[in-house]
Amino acid sequence: MNRKLILFLVGSIAFLSCDSPDLLQEKDVKNGVSLLRKQRQSSMFSYIESIKIDNDIDCGSNILIFPSWEKFWETADKLDEMIDDECDVFDAKVPDNLTDEEYDIVANIAGFDEDNVLVKFEDDLAFCSLRKKVEALENKWLELQGDGDWNVNEDPDSHFIYDETERALFSINTEVIIGEKKTGYVYYKLIDNFNWIEVHNWDLDAIMQVSRGLMPTNNPNVVVKKIKVKENSQSSAECKTHIKNIQYYLNGTNRIKIKSKVINNDSWGAKKISALTVGYKKKNGKWKRARTRIAAGVTGSEVTNNSVLYQNCGIAFEKHKLKEKRRRRVKAKIRGQRFDGASLIIAIKPQKAYSYHKQGSINLILDYYDMY
Repeated sequence: MNRKLILFLVGSIAFLSCDSPDLLQEKDVKNGVSLLRKQRQSSMFSYIESIKIDNDIDCGSNILIFPSWEKFWETADKLDEMIDDECDVFDAKVPDNLTDEEYDIVANIAGFDEDNVLVKFEDDLAFCSLRKKVEALENKWLELQGDGDWNVNEDPDSHFIYDETERALFSINTEVIIGEKKTGYVYYKLIDNFNWIEVHNWDLDAIMQVSRGLMPTNNPNVVVKKIKVKENSQSSAECKTHIKNIQYYLNGTNRIKIKSKVINNDSWGAKKISALTVGYKKKNGKWKRARTRIAAGVTGSEVTNNSVLYQNCGIAFEKHKLKEKRRRRVKAKIRGQRFDGASLIIAIKPQKAYSYHKQGSINLILDYYDMY
């Protein structure tokens, strides 16, 4: 494409500006001045605050406070909506027939990126998130990868928190604080999808220790939690309620990674099914995440068909979620629903729900039930 035309297209596209955040405000906290250094309130979501705890991590604010887990997941969903809206506005002003390389030129010159919303959110709170950490580690890891098989266990992006939007809400150490002044606060440090640590009664010394990887002894405010996954629900039984899967597929000079997940955690309120496709290209001899036309979906055995999901292996409901965009990553997710008082748990049965992924000649429809 003619470079003048590209510059003309860039000039015709309007973008949201990111206002400069207010100066950090110092705030004394009783019995915790050395632990809580700074506090900032989000201008995007008035109920979110960020603070800094002394845990040997040198950055700005390093943990967020949400009034409830419900608000946490509501924020993740709202951020995803904002990302989709901004991306759709950009794509509506860019010719659909651009090559990936031409699209890159237009996007880069214009300052467009699908992570702009998340970066704005983090900058607004001066927050050093898990998303930033994983992104930096993955970029370094990708530069070392060849054209052969990649080791999924070594990939930093294989973190148990699959979702970049959710990573933007957790600290580098997978921490978050839930609660309000009236009801009290609980500090959470997630270990994996099934194990976590809670600190109650605003025990600041204990929070500082746990954040640094130390486990206080004989402290009733510190509680280790674990989800007990029933063996019969994860093997040959009728349904499954916890699934995770990551695989790579090579397609000439392109490569994709697929991530499929079902999670049900009452304590965090994490109840969803998702499919995520990540695109990669080799540029200047090194692999990088790259914009390419990719798709992700939660569908039936045919892409156009609804998936059939279940509440606690009982009540069936149909859902269909499919996205196809020119992006570095595309995600489809469905949150759990409650029917007639049934437990809010997504369950999977054989040949009822499929994780869909596409890029070029790669066209995958994978039964969630066959995953682990």
